[in-house]
Amino acid sequence: MLMASVVSSAPEDHLKPYFLRARRTFLFAWLFSFCASLFMLALPLYSLQVLDRVLSSHSIETLLMLTLIMMVGIVFYGIFSALRTSLLNQIGLWLEAALAPKLLEDAITKSSLGQFVNAAQHQRDLAAIKSFLSGGVSTLMDAPWSLLYLLVIYLIHPQIGVLTVVGIVLLCGFGVINELAIRKLNALSSEESLKSNLLADTASRNAEAVETMGMMANIIHHWQRFQKPAADHAEHAAARANLIQSVAKIVRLFLQIAVTAIGAWLALNNELTVGGMIASSILIGRALQPFENAIALWKSFLIARESYRRLNAALASTTQLERGTLELPVPEGHISVENIIYTPAKSAPIIKGVTFRLAAGESLGIIGPSAAGKSTLSKLIMGLLPPTHGAARLDGAETFKWNRANFGKYVGYMPQQVDLFSGTIKDNIARMDLEAPMENVIAAAQMAGVHEMILRLPNGYETQYDQMRYSLSPGQRQRIGLARALYNNPRFVLLDEPNTNLDGDGERALLGALTRMKQAGITFIVVAHRPTIVSMVDKILVLKSGTVERFGPRDEVLRMYTPAGIKHAQQQAAGEVADLPPHAAEGGSV
Repeated sequence: MLMASVVSSAPEDHLKPYFLRARRTFLFAWLFSFCASLFMLALPLYSLQVLDRVLSSHSIETLLMLTLIMMVGIVFYGIFSALRTSLLNQIGLWLEAALAPKLLEDAITKSSLGQFVNAAQHQRDLAAIKSFLSGGVSTLMDAPWSLLYLLVIYLIHPQIGVLTVVGIVLLCGFGVINELAIRKLNALSSEESLKSNLLADTASRNAEAVETMGMMANIIHHWQRFQKPAADHAEHAAARANLIQSVAKIVRLFLQIAVTAIGAWLALNNELTVGGMIASSILIGRALQPFENAIALWKSFLIARESYRRLNAALASTTQLERGTLELPVPEGHISVENIIYTPAKSAPIIKGVTFRLAAGESLGIIGPSAAGKSTLSKLIMGLLPPTHGAARLDGAETFKWNRANFGKYVGYMPQQVDLFSGTIKDNIARMDLEAPMENVIAAAQMAGVHEMILRLPNGYETQYDQMRYSLSPGQRQRIGLARALYNNPRFVLLDEPNTNLDGDGERALLGALTRMKQAGITFIVVAHRPTIVSMVDKILVLKSGTVERFGPRDEVLRMYTPAGIKHAQQQAAGEVADLPPHAAEGGSV
């Protein structure tokens, strides 16, 4: 609640409900802050009593009693401070546990829909807010209790109280000046840093191309175009903030000296005791400390505020897909694509009225030139993209609306670019299910023809995959990705360019896997460029510019793309020969 009120000014605050749910914990932290501040009064009051009562009365008993009370007060101060810090840390941990999975899930969902999402930035923003909760909020909670110290100072002597008020106003003014001086520079620095980070990430992902084609100097030059302004803005902001903090510190020290001097002058005029003078000097330091700390913490505050804004925007744009919630029966593998059209926002249609059907156990090869829409059609079939019109169905149920966790039990999918997660090879094949039976993992690897390759790895199935320490070739990752797609005996499998990175042995293993899939009665679709792969399928669909050019039994369709077939088609178009047999198999249409 405190964080939301301080950081957010958006009309619709999607993070605020999370802080409101933690308001009781914030309230207890605030109360512990009050108790800690109350017990901190023990130190100046102890000095006041020792100097004014003990020294004048020469009472050892009074000194011992005051010292004992002071020690107890310090113990309670430590306890309440620790409790406050613990509660704020718990709020940060709870917020992370509540938001991190939601943000990651939304990032993955948006990425599957083709939207760019910086998931790592979301987690960094969450960490920045968590860090500010642990540290900066304590300072904010201390600030109101400065009024308590101010009241005690005023009771000691009104003139010193007025001087303390002046000091608080001056430090608040420095805080405002600090905000105005560095806000724009920090925003510019953050914007340029984001550009440089994106460029660096892109360069890292394309390291082979950069190194092979001698692009290193050019990439570094472009990176510096963003990095240097970011560093310059950050340096100027830090210099301004440092200057303002130094001036604020000087003012605070001047005020403490002024309080001591005024207190001494009042003591000489018998208007204030020596104990009151010392107590006032200690109290003004405590009263001004939260405001001085706030200036020092301003950068953290700005980072947390910007992180809050980005996370709020991310939650505001959370993708809500119309997924089902019911678990459907195990499908047989019937595939039907019904006049499916896909038109991205503010763009021309990519898929234009594609229709076909596959019986359970049948296989299909989707071929066509680059940019024909093959990968987009694959994502529509797998329910990754929402069709603009029409539907893709597995056993009559729309794949896009099918509950993902339930849908994933019955299907396998291998995208064009296969990467693995940090973990063992076994974990990756088992789709990161840590409790997966080993026999199911081995069965998937054997069906994919990758069992022997895995056994040759340093620790076989227990080999730890980690891009930073142990990596695999693109071909190895692709073969393990095929095993992952075949894990748990799926009823339908779609492979998008499964032989892109395979050598001769890998391609032979892939052909063997396709044969075993047919024998197992698995319905599968293969998207491919090379005709060797589609030689294993029952039917072929030729996609061109998002429309179906041909669909039918494999041999009939392939015959149309041989020289004789092309000549026959030209003669047919000229009316010189009779029509060829229809290309659509039973249950299929173009």
